[in-house]
Amino acid sequence: MQHAIGDHALLADGRTAALVDPGGGIAWLCWPRIDSDPMLLSIIEQHRGGRFSVRPAADAFVSSRRYHASSLVLETVWRLDGGRLIIDDALTGGDQPALLRRVRAEGGDVDVDVWFEPAFGAATRRASFEASRELLTAAGAGERVVVQAPGDWTIVGGAARCQFRVTAGTPPVFVALGSARADVLQTARQRAFDDVLASWRARLDGSQRPALAADAVAALGETECRRQLAKSAAVLLGLHQDAGGIVAAPTTSLPQWPGSSRTWDYRYCWSRDASLAGIAMVRLGLTDAARALGAFLGDALAGGVPVTLQRVDGTLAPAETERPDLSGYRGARPVRFGNAAAAQLQLDVAGSVAELARSLASVDALPPSLAAATHRLADWTVAHWNDADHGIWEIRGEPRPYTHSRVMQWSALHNAVALARRGVVSGVGGAGVERWDGMAEAIRAATLTKDGGALQLHDGGGGADAALSVAVTGGFLRPEDPRATATLDLITSRLVRSDLVERYEGTQDGVADPCAPFVFPTFWLAGALRAVGRDASPMLRAAAGACGFFGLYGEVADPVTRAPLGNYPQVQSHAACVLCLTEAGRELSSPW
Repeated sequence: MQHAIGDHALLADGRTAALVDPGGGIAWLCWPRIDSDPMLLSIIEQHRGGRFSVRPAADAFVSSRRYHASSLVLETVWRLDGGRLIIDDALTGGDQPALLRRVRAEGGDVDVDVWFEPAFGAATRRASFEASRELLTAAGAGERVVVQAPGDWTIVGGAARCQFRVTAGTPPVFVALGSARADVLQTARQRAFDDVLASWRARLDGSQRPALAADAVAALGETECRRQLAKSAAVLLGLHQDAGGIVAAPTTSLPQWPGSSRTWDYRYCWSRDASLAGIAMVRLGLTDAARALGAFLGDALAGGVPVTLQRVDGTLAPAETERPDLSGYRGARPVRFGNAAAAQLQLDVAGSVAELARSLASVDALPPSLAAATHRLADWTVAHWNDADHGIWEIRGEPRPYTHSRVMQWSALHNAVALARRGVVSGVGGAGVERWDGMAEAIRAATLTKDGGALQLHDGGGGADAALSVAVTGGFLRPEDPRATATLDLITSRLVRSDLVERYEGTQDGVADPCAPFVFPTFWLAGALRAVGRDASPMLRAAAGACGFFGLYGEVADPVTRAPLGNYPQVQSHAACVLCLTEAGRELSSPW
């Protein structure tokens, strides 16, 4: 059974990520890295996608699911006659990364049934097994994993099964999956579990409590705002990889509309999304993580050319391929691995990176590599600002001059000038700074409508574009400029659907299938309406309500139920949430 996207819990450890379905099964797990082939993928292939379940052997039902406080460690409670079975799931990094499943009983002894059936190579290879009492070794497609459980394993067809009894009132036992030999004492597993929980709490409890935006508090209440920020902080930290980058989302091919072909692979680091995540981290006081992300981007962009996306270690992303043999999430096909956007030019990247640089500089955390990349990207923008590109929406087909890209190129130069005048970006010289400043004004003049009308998708018109809310919040349009209100009026009148915001008008990308409204532009529009003194509460409530059971956002949401759709959870949605619900500090002081 494939469950609703938003009913899944996220586990993450900075190395990979997993989704746990409402029945306690692992519906998604890439191994050993987040951009490796999935080993468990029932969320996009329900017949051959494998399984890893730990549950009572007798009839039982799940009575509660929650995260342990300040963590992405999941607790699932099963109720059955005579007691409860509690399973705590966590991914642990370090020298011996593992998926730990802690099992304990209350109110009576419970017989437990474990099934493990990996689908190696994204369901291209059947596993071979070796069982030795409590240790199970599974191999296929060049991967090898070991699973330890407190009972003997047996091989049943193409799967492995372990059954054991948990005694109430005794210490927990563990079912553990890892790449190294897993014959580790149960006490060592408990220490590893305690360590990962303590690590989560140290990082999240050490973050700041940023000032909340007054209208967000009025619309949602302070408690809900704080809850949203805490969950977003956990997602941003969990999906920030030890290799350096942060993925846009940990999944591939979860559709942007039910049953549609809008199925993309988001397990890579987009420079834009990473920059926005870094700014959100600064706002949350997660300065060390933001600095590390900035250093990664500085290295990735050292060539002075805007790189759209890369693997989380900075290497080239793979070519996009399709797997027609996989059934997809509830029939949404094709399933894709890799992303063709890696070959696109997206000119807004330079602006997002410069905004991150300015944010980090404001808290004295700007890495030298990012300062140097900001300088090089500013020079590149001067030479290439009038090039056509594919834009923030990654519209496939012929490139063209997108207005949002122009706005962000202005932002790249505007912020580079501010950093150079503070001496943070060095080696420019007075003449160079004036050249950047002059080109920023030239781009602005070339982009602004002469009649005071709304900004549109591209220089030929094209209608409303939800991304152009940032023209107001980023300072390209002053709040009192009639073009600011005209642009927001155009977005509101043509793109808002049940108070959520669609991308743009029409089917610019040539894909006939519909696309659900997006979460992050809804937060962006709320922020822009706030900037011009308008009521943003409908969009705030709609965006904040477009999350799943655990408060996690997808990329898009069903316009009727507001249930998450698309790849999940989505970094850009959570970053936009943070920036909309909080007051800008020094890091995002008004550019006016």
